[in-house]
Amino acid sequence: MKKRVILLTFALLMLVGTTISAVHAESILPRASYYLDAYYIDFEAEGDESMCLSILVEGVGVQDKIGISYIDIEKKVGNRWTYVDTLYAADNPYFYELNSDAYMDDVYIEGTSGVEYRTLVCVYAEKNGGSDSRIITSNSCVCRWF
Repeated sequence: MKKRVILLTFALLMLVGTTISAVHAESILPRASYYLDAYYIDFEAEGDESMCLSILVEGVGVQDKIGISYIDIEKKVGNRWTYVDTLYAADNPYFYELNSDAYMDDVYIEGTSGVEYRTLVCVYAEKNGGSDSRIITSNSCVCRWF
């Protein structure tokens, strides 16, 4: 609950800051994307061999579709990251919103206690036939049982 409040506060601060600066900056500086304005992820152990991936994606105005395309899950074996699984939006319709300017959700991922995991998240926004995406690597966390 505390994490959700912090994430919501962060999202509101980003929206307020973006709105205030957009009037001045939009007329001067081009955007890096016509679709994605900001994105944020956080990955934490929740206990009971579950981890929580918190995701926030903001669009440049209302998008036809905004959210995540997929999540790659990796675990650390020795000094290397190895592939575990991929979660796709095609199989998880809660991975995106339609006709919205933002997407925010928590995705719970099961793991093995004592193993270090990370995720690679493909954030996505689409409008009027055009789209953009970015791949973000999360922080790592050690799955726990408690």
